[in-house]
Amino acid sequence: MKKNSIIIGIIGVILICLVTTGCIFYNLVDASEFKSHFEELGYTVTSSENKDFNYETYYVASKDDQTYNIEYYEFEDEVDAKKAYQSFKENIGNYITSQAQNKETTGAVFTKIVSVSEKEYIVISRVKNTLIVIKGTNDVSDEIDSILEEIRY
Repeated sequence: MKKNSIIIGIIGVILICLVTTGCIFYNLVDASEFKSHFEELGYTVTSSENKDFNYETYYVASKDDQTYNIEYYEFEDEVDAKKAYQSFKENIGNYITSQAQNKETTGAVFTKIVSVSEKEYIVISRVKNTLIVIKGTNDVSDEIDSILEEIRY
C-alpha cells in the first residue's frame, strides 16, 4: 500500500511540473508545419524579408477575404525570439489608434500579449524560439483566437 502511494505521489509531482511549465499545453510549430497548416486552410503563405529581426524563417499567411495577416518568425534560439517579442511589445502603440487594454500571459516556454482597443485586436505570441504576430480588428477577434487555439499558441 505504501509503495502505491509513493508511486502515485511521484506521478502527481511530474504532472504538476509539466502543467506549470506549459510543456503539456503549448506546441512548438516549426516553419514547415506553419506553412503546410495554413496552406491547407486556404491561406497564401509567402516568405518575405523583415530586416528588423535576426530570424531564420519569416512567413506571412494571408487570404484575400481577410483583414489580417498571420506573421510567423522562427529564430535560431529562444533569446532572439524573446528580444523580438519585447520589441513588438514596446512598439504595440504604433499599431493602435486609440486607448488599449493589454493582457500579458507568461510561462516557462511562452509569452503572449493581447491588445484590445476600440478598433484593433492584436496578438503577439511566443513559444520557445517562434513568434506569431496577428494585427487584426475587433470584428475578427474570435476568428484570430480560434486560429491560435488550433495551433496551441
